[in-house]
This record gives sequence, structure tokens and C-alpha cells, in this order.
Amino acid sequence: MSRREFIKAAGMTAAGVMVGSLAGKQALGAPAPARVLGANDRINIGFIGVGGMGGGHLHGLKNKETDFNIVCAAVCDVWEKRKAEARGAAGCPESMVFGDYRKLLEQKDIDAVVVATPDHWHGQICIDAMQAGKHVYVEKPMTRTLDEALKMRETALANKMVVQVGSQGCTDAKWHTAGKAVRDGKIGKVLWAQGSYCRNNPHGEWNYGIDSDLTADTCDWKAWLGPARDIPFNPERYFRWRKYWDYGNGIIGDLWPHRLHPLMIAMDVMEFPKRVACLGADICNSDEGYGDKRDVADATMMVCEFPSGAMIYLAGSTVNEQGMA
Repeated sequence: MSRREFIKAAGMTAAGVMVGSLAGKQALGAPAPARVLGANDRINIGFIGVGGMGGGHLHGLKNKETDFNIVCAAVCDVWEKRKAEARGAAGCPESMVFGDYRKLLEQKDIDAVVVATPDHWHGQICIDAMQAGKHVYVEKPMTRTLDEALKMRETALANKMVVQVGSQGCTDAKWHTAGKAVRDGKIGKVLWAQGSYCRNNPHGEWNYGIDSDLTADTCDWKAWLGPARDIPFNPERYFRWRKYWDYGNGIIGDLWPHRLHPLMIAMDVMEFPKRVACLGADICNSDEGYGDKRDVADATMMVCEFPSGAMIYLAGSTVNEQGMA
């Protein structure tokens, strides 16, 4: 998207946040964007969550500041080490480094935010950002729960905010070419599609290394937990949150977006499913000897049926890399 297209889109309905007609509730109004942007104005971006993905986005956009006419203007994280690293990468002043994302959102000259926190924070931070007049790029999955997704869509529509969900595979032109062929009637009615995302990690998927620099004194643990249930400080949960239902959805939220979203584009199925069946289990106890036992499944299957009649079947595993062709 060009800068001019971005500015134009900022005044339009945020149609990209699509979760279908189930979101027909009263919209959540809020103030207009923090400042009105002209076509040549520089866009000031704040980064909320600057770990693996968030740090990657920060470095990537910092390298494109001149090309995109943007500024990596503010950073926020609950861990002091990451805050310091992010400040160095962004080159922003100490006054624009935050531990509380709400303080970042109070900054009137921030136009947009990149949200790359653990999944359990996505919904609330994005809603708060839009209500503060900020446009949003959020890592997939959009939210951890359906209710959060519906509320997030309402907020985007009410405030005319631009929201993009970061499923990288959706930008691959082949899926859009296929979807156009379906819309143009070049092939018959698409009935169903299948896909899989499978890995086989002998050390247990998502058992990332635990940095000893993270302590109860260097991390705002209460802020990290946020809407999740209160538990004592636990570095295992911090670094390996994808293993636990309190913070993520395992295969469903971390891997399947890379398959489900492109298939929906290719089939031209831009609608909310009417029926979904999903099952899974932790079969192999792959964490034994490498970390705490996970909550989420290591093998999962799902089928979605859409109002148009189209169906999508997905399989996923973190203990068997042989997926479906």
C-alpha cells in the first residue's frame, strides 16, 4: 500500500477486519484519529511488544523509514531488557519508551501501532489503540477468542480505523489470482479445500530458550498477564506461552492462519463459517525432559462449513511433519 492509499484508507470503513454478520452489535464509538494526516506527512509508528516478531517488525521498518516516510517513534514492552534493545533499534528518546502500552497510546503524535504481544493481549490492546485514534497492524491471530474478534471489528468500524492482521502468506499473489479466477467464473463452483501445517520437534514445539536475565525484578509480570488468570512469576510461561491456553491457541492460532486465510482467499470465501468442528489431543508428551507439560494439543484436525456450501479441512501436528499435499 502506498502512503497516499494509506491516508485514503484511514478515512474509510475498516473492511479488512472481517468476521461476518455475527458482529451486528452496537458499534463502539470513540474520538477521531489523533491527528489528520496529509499525503506527504510522515507516519509515526509505535511498537507494542518488541520480542521476536515485534523486534523483527521494528528492525524491518527502521530500515525503510526513508522509503516509506515513516518514523519508528515509540516502543513498549514489559521486560526492561527488551525495552532497552528496542530503544536502541528505534533510536527514539527515553521519553518515548514505555512499560505500559496505555502511556504510549496517550501520545498524540503516534499515528499507528504495531501489536506483537502474546495472543491473549491482542484484542484489548487493539481496541484501546483504535479508541485512542491509532491505526493498527496486529500479528496473527487477530485475537485469542471469537468474542474479542467481534468487539475489535465493531471498534474498527465505529472509528474508521485501518486494521491489518499479519498473516504473511495472504500477500502471496497466487492466492489472489486464484480467487479472481473464481469470481470471474473461469472455473466451476469451488466445493472444498484441504491443507495442513505440520512440524516434528523432538524437543517439544515452542520450548524456546529461557533467558536468565528475565526476573521478577526486570519484568512487570502483572502487566504481562493482563487479562489472563493471576499466577506467580513463571519464565516458562513467558517464553513458551504458545503452549498454554491462557495465552494462545497452539496449532490453531499459531500455525493454521498460514493455511486457512490463503485458502479462503483462493476460494473467494469471504464469509463467516456456519459450522466448525475441531478436535485434538496432546498425544506424545513431547515436553518431557524439555519443559513443563503443555495444555494445547500436539495433533489437531478441523473442518469448516461456509454458508455458500464451501468446506475447508485442516490438519496440524507438532510431532509429525508429514502433512497433506
